[in-house]
Amino acid sequence: MPVEDKCDASDFQIQVFEPKDYPAVKRLFIDGTMEGVAPAFKEALPHPVNMAVLAGIAALTYALPGHLRWLGFVVATAWIIAVYWCCHMFYAFYVNDKLASEMKDIEKHFLSSPGDCYWVAEHKKLKVIGGMVMGDEDTAESCEMFRMIVDRQYRRRGLGVRLTQTVLDFAQKHEYKKCVLETTKAQKAAQKLYLKKNGGVFWPRDVIL
Repeated sequence: MPVEDKCDASDFQIQVFEPKDYPAVKRLFIDGTMEGVAPAFKEALPHPVNMAVLAGIAALTYALPGHLRWLGFVVATAWIIAVYWCCHMFYAFYVNDKLASEMKDIEKHFLSSPGDCYWVAEHKKLKVIGGMVMGDEDTAESCEMFRMIVDRQYRRRGLGVRLTQTVLDFAQKHEYKKCVLETTKAQKAAQKLYLKKNGGVFWPRDVIL
């Protein structure tokens, strides 16, 4: 379904997860997580180890007779494909592991404690387009927010800020003093959102990245 040109904040409704949302939430989780493969590959390929391997292949290729140098290209291509495959399998394993555990029963893992919650964002009550989780940390004074995912069609419309603010309002209400979150080096958009200095987001006393 195409995004409406004049889609604004009033078109989004953020509410607590309900069982009827599960198929859409599952799809969003899979698609949103697997999007990380390409950025992870871009970060992994320039790693010193990979650069050293490719440099070694280039040196060996140069040493080969002219009619055999195509072998170097094949080996280098195979190595690059292997790096991408490793990134893909890492994310695929993570998705399968979560679908077989906590994402299999969202109510049990994310809604059974007063300090936990799983929100979904709906577009005009038609479909789930975003979600975010908050749960207790090891101490009663800390909480963690994670698994922020917004449908690609609805990004850059302030929904990420609204989801984040919903979580932080919940944290305030439950008197958490510290909110912990983690992002990977490859998640540039998430870093920009969480490090935002404006946009009306209230951060608790201590937010740890």
